[in-house]
Amino acid sequence: MVVATLLLDASALALSQESAPKIARATLPAELALLTDEEVARIARMSPLPPIAADATNRFADNVEAARFGQRLFFEKRFSPAGVSCATCHDPARAFTDGRPLAQGIGETRRNSPTVLDAGRRRWLGWDGKFDSLWSQALSPIENPVEMGSDRATVLRTIRDDAELRTQHEAVFGAFPSELSSASTDPLQVGAQRTEAQQKVVDQTTANVLKALGAYQRKLTSGEAPIDRAVAALKAGQAVAASDLDSSALRGMAIFVSRGGCYQCHRGPSFTDEEFHNLGFTGANGRVADDPARLAAVDFVKANPWNAAGAFSDAPSSPKGQMVRALRRSGELFGQFRTPPLRSVAQTSPYMHDGRLGTLADVVHFYDTLEGASPVGHHGEAVLEPLGLTEAERSDLIRFLESLSGKTPNPEWTRDPSSPDARTSPAPER
Repeated sequence: MVVATLLLDASALALSQESAPKIARATLPAELALLTDEEVARIARMSPLPPIAADATNRFADNVEAARFGQRLFFEKRFSPAGVSCATCHDPARAFTDGRPLAQGIGETRRNSPTVLDAGRRRWLGWDGKFDSLWSQALSPIENPVEMGSDRATVLRTIRDDAELRTQHEAVFGAFPSELSSASTDPLQVGAQRTEAQQKVVDQTTANVLKALGAYQRKLTSGEAPIDRAVAALKAGQAVAASDLDSSALRGMAIFVSRGGCYQCHRGPSFTDEEFHNLGFTGANGRVADDPARLAAVDFVKANPWNAAGAFSDAPSSPKGQMVRALRRSGELFGQFRTPPLRSVAQTSPYMHDGRLGTLADVVHFYDTLEGASPVGHHGEAVLEPLGLTEAERSDLIRFLESLSGKTPNPEWTRDPSSPDARTSPAPER
């Protein structure tokens, strides 16, 4: 696809994968001995995770003070009249998901809450990819009436009128705009009529707040997992520790990279192709898919004033901005959802864009049998075929998937900094 050629780190990542240490066949465990050279190479590309690419559209992306401010905002309940915060649907205790089939804010949404872990690595955000950056994504749930049910004026008013939040804001972005200061005709009050000049200040100040939220979420990265230690051992010609991948997990790994076909969409160290696919799930009508998904998202992201090519981007001419401009509508996009990464997958149930599959066993059963999928011809993926796995092979594949979950992020980044416990703890690491 044309957009793939515009990624900031595509060439560097491809080069690093080509030059990465290979796995010698002579030292393969018996469970992997029958794999082809290409299948063994697929295993070698599973680890390590590369550094998160820079985001030129957010000049505060790697500013630690901005991330600390964003962390405070992530847990702030006063932004919503119903007390809903970002952490309501992205709970650190649940690997930054909420454990529900469909996200629950003020009301129930149409989509499952995806994990925020490693979200800084994603090309597109959201199940349908309607956002091109972490910071641009942050406004939608705030102003969605079903999610937080708020607005940017409420967010800015809360920051302005809270001494601690205002101090943190000003430490990163400078003095809070005098045009938005409290007055007899407060421009941030509910229902206030703002001049065009005031609205511009509101929007630009909001952009700063969003970029702080984006900076914080870039800190939420998954830690070393059993798969990383296992691949490192294989590359070094050493035995894989049973505590990392036992015989069952190794057999599952073999299925994953070979006849299971999982690697076709779940490849590389993040276990995703970063693309969009239609698995043929029935829609609310009980028949074919009825959610336009990626098709509607392309229209949204191109028209979104907060996108990478827009006025609030710090690099509208960057590869990210070009990527947005290169997007094209196509009927084939109907019903396509983003391939989710599989890092921490054992901790992020339920699964799929609408949470219809409750467990990893349910997911493996679906791909094994394709039960519940519509026939090909309704924009479905033609590559999907029933696998015919045995019960033992299904168990092996699940065991392998469990090895993709690792250490949680630095706990200093996962707690509510306004809580009493957090206030007595050391500041987050730089």
